[in-house]
Amino acid sequence: MEIKTETEVKIRVSEEGLSSIRVKLRELGFLQKAERAKEENLLFDFSSGKLTESGSALRLRRYGSKQLLTFKGPRIEDARLKIREEIETGIDDFVVMRRILESLGMSTCFEYGKYREKFQLSDGTREVEVCIDETPVGCFVEIEGSASSIEEVAHALGWTPDQFINKNYIDLYKERTT
Repeated sequence: MEIKTETEVKIRVSEEGLSSIRVKLRELGFLQKAERAKEENLLFDFSSGKLTESGSALRLRRYGSKQLLTFKGPRIEDARLKIREEIETGIDDFVVMRRILESLGMSTCFEYGKYREKFQLSDGTREVEVCIDETPVGCFVEIEGSASSIEEVAHALGWTPDQFINKNYIDLYKERTT
């Protein structure tokens, strides 16, 4: 189990630029933490919408051979970065966990999939994770770490804070369909 404050941003990128981003990440010392794999995400809520209304989320995720249950608390206000409490634990059985959540009166309120590839930089002073996400609503690079590390890595990859997206995938999906 892991309890942390998640700080991250997304940057929209072109599909054509993904291979050069991978090269740049390796040049910066990032190691591939997980190869490109399909990811399935189910978000749960009560019929009252209590979690959504509070700005929280309960996510059941299957990524390669990993299965995770994650609670994300309400966002902490920040104009550029997405910051929120995250409590996450591995689970043994995706189907059983889904059934448990449904037995508690919850149902899937949003479902999305993507292909994700993970890179990690751990150099003693910084701990940064970069994910390359290929979704039906576009390709994104997600940078997670401290605020200063996010800005350093983004700058090294050629991006500026005005390109930061601090929305979650639900918002990005909804924007694309409206």
